[in-house]
Amino acid sequence: MKKKLLLFGMVAVATAALACSEKATTPASPTPAAPSETAAAAADGSTLKATAPAPQQPANASTADSLVPNLVIANSTLKYLGDVSLTKSIQYRIVVETTAGAPIANGIAFSYPGTDLSAYRVPSGNLQADTNYRWRARAELSGSVGPWSAYWTFTTPKSAFGLPSYQNATELWDNLADGKTIGTLAGGAQFVPGKGVLLPSFESHVTYTLQSTLTSGSIEFLVEGLESDSNGGKTKVVSMQQGYSDITDNPYRFNVEKRGDDHPDVGKYRMRIITGNAASGFYDSDRILPTSPLVASKVYWHRVTWGGGQVTLNVREVAPTGVPVVSYQYSYQGTYRPSPHVVHIGAPVPRGGALDASVPGIIVRYFYVSQGGRWPGVSLSSLPGLNGPGQ
Repeated sequence: MKKKLLLFGMVAVATAALACSEKATTPASPTPAAPSETAAAAADGSTLKATAPAPQQPANASTADSLVPNLVIANSTLKYLGDVSLTKSIQYRIVVETTAGAPIANGIAFSYPGTDLSAYRVPSGNLQADTNYRWRARAELSGSVGPWSAYWTFTTPKSAFGLPSYQNATELWDNLADGKTIGTLAGGAQFVPGKGVLLPSFESHVTYTLQSTLTSGSIEFLVEGLESDSNGGKTKVVSMQQGYSDITDNPYRFNVEKRGDDHPDVGKYRMRIITGNAASGFYDSDRILPTSPLVASKVYWHRVTWGGGQVTLNVREVAPTGVPVVSYQYSYQGTYRPSPHVVHIGAPVPRGGALDASVPGIIVRYFYVSQGGRWPGVSLSSLPGLNGPGQ
């Protein structure tokens, strides 16, 4: 008689859990589990007869790639009941602590459909840069709890402000906020402590020679001091070319202009890319008006990309998640293949004169050139140094 009652209870639980999962679009409280699944507490305090989930990512004792890491686990299995619908009703709690055990974050994981994996992203603002943390997970079902997994640890990355500059074959990161550069300062370019590199005049710029030609890629950076009615004509925020000849007729010229008050298009952006033929093979964007006037006191994130016949420009206030200012894309033909591949913050003075060189008065930091890499300002998340160290 007891066996029949037990079987009836397990079937009822599975049926109720399945009905619940079919009706709800968000996790719902599951039907109480069968007695065989929620016996008296075990020595470890667990009351749900399930295996502990298994941490998967980030790897134990590794450095996470973000201050909002995604913590991934392999799901638990029930020890005595293999009913699929009941298994799907299990939720997974993940807790994050300091290595001393102080609570940092506590939440329910999201299950990846079609897999036996679940994940919990640590909310923004909970973790500090360059700090060690530990985390673990357990299964939960209608008030019953499974055993905790073993602790895994991770270290958060350094903030963008503290990440040293580097260069390799496919990417270049120049912090600049730390008062140093791996490029070459020219025309009076100078550092503002905690802010970045200042281009005080049209002639000021910073030049980098890449280790290899990037036929496709992106440039990202933060800039302040940029205003709609800045001085100059066809002034450049960033530019690229082949070698060091006059950029005006360079066969692989590429530039992002922010036009100044000596030009009819003052306040507008415009881009040009040339793929080997400066006489007739150039491709220009429209004149791009920002959604709001540029203000010198604000910080603007810029990202420009090229490759696959498309150039894009995105500008937002403060960070990639900030208020949109520019979102633009246009097409070109040919392959961009300068050799050597030279990149400038601003631009050298061209044949047309100083008014068509760098935007004067801008301060640039966290300058990144890459072939498919992720801007460290994003992967390191916090972006201190927007208005000075630690801010």
